[in-house]
Amino acid sequence: MPIGDRVDEIVELLREAELDETKWPAASALIDDTCGLQGNDLLLAGLHPLGGMDIKLRWLLLRGEPRPDLKRDYAENYAAIDERPAAVLREPFGKLVHTASLLPDGVRRTSPTYNEYLVPNAGENCLNVRMTATRDLQVAWSLVGPGGGHASDWRTDQIDAIRQLLPHVRQFVRVRHALADARADGMSTTALLDTRRIGILLLDREGRIVEANDHARILLARGEGMSDRQGHLVGVPPADIDRMAGLVDAACRKRRGGSMPIARPQRAPLVLYATPTDPAEVPPPLDRCVARILLAEPFAAPAVNAERLAAALGLTPAQARVAAALAAGGTAASIAAATHRTQAAVRWNIREALTRLGLSRQLDLVRVVLSTPGIFNERH
Repeated sequence: MPIGDRVDEIVELLREAELDETKWPAASALIDDTCGLQGNDLLLAGLHPLGGMDIKLRWLLLRGEPRPDLKRDYAENYAAIDERPAAVLREPFGKLVHTASLLPDGVRRTSPTYNEYLVPNAGENCLNVRMTATRDLQVAWSLVGPGGGHASDWRTDQIDAIRQLLPHVRQFVRVRHALADARADGMSTTALLDTRRIGILLLDREGRIVEANDHARILLARGEGMSDRQGHLVGVPPADIDRMAGLVDAACRKRRGGSMPIARPQRAPLVLYATPTDPAEVPPPLDRCVARILLAEPFAAPAVNAERLAAALGLTPAQARVAAALAAGGTAASIAAATHRTQAAVRWNIREALTRLGLSRQLDLVRVVLSTPGIFNERH
């Protein structure tokens, strides 16, 4: 199959994976096969100028197979000392940089991350790239070539295919983050129409609004940054009119996804995510819809009462406090700083809470916490 056709197939899988994370392994495996990779490591994180990162979302797969052992090893032993985040911050957005170019010879000779983690797992022959996600978070993607290889081994057609995929991969991560932030992760298009946590609009080929959930209708009625003009979604500020029209047209007619911030007076900006959709995703009469618009607002996590949480889930007080902080949007690093504890101690409590509840991911722990009745402070 020509690479162009494979790229189109990957893009379709990425669109499905925006709402259904279980589609990502198939997309990841096809990316590996198309681009001649051993695997790829995709994450959303806050990158620290002095090194290290706060990881929000991460997908580490080799030929479509998840590697939780590698994720755990990195989180426990190398995340805080990894030199790559500081190095990649010096590179322009969207530039593919080989690991050998990212880390100078002197760093590679002495780096535990490079010698103990990357080299044994073929990471010395990676192409690395960062992309914008939100004001505070960035997408980092490492594409793993053959072990022991050299930068000159990467072919032009491989690099061209990767570059074509970059905006679509970034869109996948951004939408996954928006849904997780709104606690709407894992919902289908029709289920999103019933939620009040994130706005959703469905558009036909002409860009007309066919359906919208209540949250989206409230946002449109306010007229802050966008409005419904004769059935069409339009930008309000002059600077956004053409951009929003282009984004909607690209999704409805050209089958291209994209996103943009929407400024609002005296409110935090919205983010608009436009994605082409398969009409088969929704039942009639909505099957004439060809694009999905998500309107994401900054999500304010509810305040969890740690004592009630401990009683409800059978956690220790320390585990409950850490789980409550995670549900409020904290990271191991921020929780450690706020509680004057080490990150290792915080991570130990997270692992113990996961084990006690039979879970494997922090995201699953947050979901369990937020779905547990009776554990929120009264004002929520």
